[in-house]
Amino acid sequence: MTPTVLGDCSQWLSVQGYSPGSAAGIVNLLERFSVWMQVVGAGVDDISEELLGRFVVAERTRDVVCVTAMRSLGTMRRFLRSGGYLGAVAVESGRSTPAQVAVTRWSSWMREYCGLTEKTVVARVHYAAGLLDGLAAADGELDWTRLDASGINAYVIERGRPYGAVARAHIVTAVRCLLRWALSTGHLDRDLAAAILKPAGSSRSLPRGVDAGQVAGLLGACDPVTAIGARDRALVVILVRLGLRAGEAARLRLDDIDWAGGLVKVTGKGRQHVLPLPDDVGQALEAWLRLRMRLRPPALDRAVFVRMNAPRQTMTTSGISGIIARLSGLAGIDPIYAHRLRHTAAMDVLASGGSLAETKELLGHVYTVTTMAYAKVDLASLRELVVRFGQVPR
Repeated sequence: MTPTVLGDCSQWLSVQGYSPGSAAGIVNLLERFSVWMQVVGAGVDDISEELLGRFVVAERTRDVVCVTAMRSLGTMRRFLRSGGYLGAVAVESGRSTPAQVAVTRWSSWMREYCGLTEKTVVARVHYAAGLLDGLAAADGELDWTRLDASGINAYVIERGRPYGAVARAHIVTAVRCLLRWALSTGHLDRDLAAAILKPAGSSRSLPRGVDAGQVAGLLGACDPVTAIGARDRALVVILVRLGLRAGEAARLRLDDIDWAGGLVKVTGKGRQHVLPLPDDVGQALEAWLRLRMRLRPPALDRAVFVRMNAPRQTMTTSGISGIIARLSGLAGIDPIYAHRLRHTAAMDVLASGGSLAETKELLGHVYTVTTMAYAKVDLASLRELVVRFGQVPR
């Protein structure tokens, strides 16, 4: 590679927020990759995942393996991809089996119509794509008429055999998602999703929130003077007051906050809804964003919550939930994750006299039956719900 490419890498790393020391290690790995390419007679146009794989094998067979350099491989790959030197892996449709084509179309449907993250899409394909293996007819095409309730349940049981209760529940969810896609696209003429049996040990417990003392502990673990502390404090406040999912907090952008109107637009699961911005949430966000403006280098996008370490970019869903778990450890309480703060927001609405409709609006639920899980926790709301249907509990 020419010195220009190495210089571009250094500049890219600086913009990403890497320290000079970390950047030097990554550039060094790129230089070693360049030298190795000369040895094997490869040019810039030959860079591919296969070539990178061969380079990794060569590096790991050295007498002294530089572990630090190998940890930089992912960053080097991102630079090569962003600079156009490494293209995305393309799958030739002519070589794809009908099952692979179906999985590709199902994956696109999950992204576009269900609003699922890439991590969730990959997990559902991992769990459910094997169901299609038994549908191949003599001509290689998929025969969807072979699907029936007994066959689907047999697949779920066999697929979930090595896993625990939580993973088995994910397998059921993934298979149901695949069946709903098949129904919506005309591959099936009947809904088979409801025929899947619940796996043993997967019954849902009541939603669990956190009490005021635990919330105070989480907030007390945040140092509002530091940028990390201000960010974490704003995150706790917005989760416990607005009931956001971790993914919704991760997708929150600066443009989603209407400071003049006191509103915030929440995007999650392919839907959007607008919520009022309480004063305490607005103050916590303002404190964090003011400190963020002083960061050098600045964040690379307009996400509200960004990483403090390089690459300085949007936080992931797991990263946000991990922050809450870390704060609970610092507070000396049992591990708490982001979704329990969402439960807390919903239960606070009911405890203060709010209705199920208000709770549904806060959480952005599409179906009232989803919100009814919180009525089971609040007996007064549950009694009101039963009375509406003409059955007063004894």
